[in-house]
This record gives sequence, C-alpha cells and structure tokens, in this order.
Amino acid sequence: MRNIPLVVGCIFFFFLLLFAMVGPSLPFIDSELKEEIMRKDESGIHIPPYPPGKVNWLGSDNKGRDLLSLLVIGTKETLLVVFCAGALRYLLAIPLGAGAVFSKVLLRILNGWNYLLSFIPPIFLVALFLGIPFIYFSKHLFFWFLIIIAIVEVGRVAEMIRSQIVHLSGNQFIEAAITSGTTSKGLLMRHYFPHLRPQLIQNFVSDLARVLFLMAQLAVVQIFISRDFISQLGGGYLANNTSIAYPGFLQTIMRDMWTHSWIPYSTVLFISFMIITFYLLSEGIKIWYKKKYRFLS
Repeated sequence: MRNIPLVVGCIFFFFLLLFAMVGPSLPFIDSELKEEIMRKDESGIHIPPYPPGKVNWLGSDNKGRDLLSLLVIGTKETLLVVFCAGALRYLLAIPLGAGAVFSKVLLRILNGWNYLLSFIPPIFLVALFLGIPFIYFSKHLFFWFLIIIAIVEVGRVAEMIRSQIVHLSGNQFIEAAITSGTTSKGLLMRHYFPHLRPQLIQNFVSDLARVLFLMAQLAVVQIFISRDFISQLGGGYLANNTSIAYPGFLQTIMRDMWTHSWIPYSTVLFISFMIITFYLLSEGIKIWYKKKYRFLS
C-alpha cells in the first residue's frame, strides 16, 4: 500500500523548497519587491493596497508590494525561523527529558515547568517574555524570538521523551543491559535513543507546524520576528514589522478582513499550506517507520 501522506507531503515540501531556493528567480515574481505608492488608470488614481488583478495576482500589501512575490520570497525566512526554533526546542528538550529519568532535580524542574504552562497558554508566556524592555528593544530580537519560542514548550517535549524512556525501561533488552552493568549514558545512546528516533523525528516535524501557528498568533497581537520603530505625530513610536515571514502579514488582520481581505486570506493560505505539509510529512514518517519495523520483525 502506497504511503499517500508521505508522497503528498514530499511534493508539497518540494514546492516550499523551490520557493525558498529560487523564489526570486521565478518569472512571475518581483524579486525587488518594489513599493508602488500610487497607480493611475482610466478610472482614476488608486493608492495601495491594490486588489487582485492582472498586475498583482493576489493583490498587493499596504505598501504596494506584490503580495504573491512577498509570500514566495518570504518562504525562505519562514522555513528558517520555524526549523531553527524547532531544532533549538529539541536540543534543549532531549537532555532535559532524558536527564529527568535519572535525576530527581531535573524531574522537579520539568514537572514545575509543565505545571506552570498548564495555567498559562504559550502565546501569553511568549508575549510576556518578549515584552521585557531589554528584550523588546534589543538589537538581537530575532535570536531572542527563537530562544523564547523554543523554550516555552520545551517542557511538553521533554515530558514526552521522559515518558517514552520510562515505557521502554520495562523491556527485556533494557533490563538485560542494566544487569550487564551498562552505564546510564550507554543505556541512552545504545538502547533508548535508537528506539526513540522514529518518534522523535515524527514529533519534530509535527512541532514545526505548532511553531508556525504560534508565530501567526503572535503576529496578530503585533509581536514580530524583527521590527523597527516609526515616529508618530503625537510623539510616540509605532513598532513596524520588517520581516517577510508569512505571519508578519497578519499584523493588520482585524482591519484588512473588512477592507482588504485578500491580504489575510492569501497569507492564511500559505501558512495553512506549510502547516498541512508538516502534518502530512509527520503522518507519512509514522506510517513509513511502522512498515519498516513490521518488515524487519
């Protein structure tokens, strides 16, 4: 039986990689992302954002930039942020989850972190940390963003790893290794992780979708990967998104939904496509490993 989720997921991921690698070179893409502040035709003078049409297939953003070009070129940055945040989350979660099996101190830290998150949704915790002044105004906001996005759900991933290790501990091959005097490090490297690898890979891919969804939620409440500040007439400053990752185009969703609906709809379409891709790949990897181990057994 063909692994349909994996096949479709790989096809979708191919298109994402195509956009990320050669997006600016595609014939229908404006690689310069030119801003068009005014457009004149037979019906009069128009200002951005421009609706979908022959010139802009998906319309333009509020600066007059072609929205399709922005989304295609923004695929590279979106994938980069999602993969970096996901990889950092697992780099922290794996030693924490494995260490919690053998250390009561780490187990208490893990339980406390998960207990805290049971009361505070991740979006609120991320917003709280990113709102700290020295982080909010930092020149390295991009790296703070990645770190905080990764950390908020480290406990969930670490607990999953710890639970799987505890479950494996009852197997005969683990008991035999312990009886033979294998060290804790040896148990983890030679016995636990080879059996955990399929689940880790599957969960990592599905977690990429969770990261992207969280980024979209943050953009709606004006929390961006990178930004600068624009001086206002009243003397204040307005945070302005400078990222072209998908979620950034949702920053004015509440206004655009009623006036320029093509902007949020197109953005949500690209975000949904990437999220579906990750979920299909995750499910396909799960099916592939099941078939592999059934064949080996």
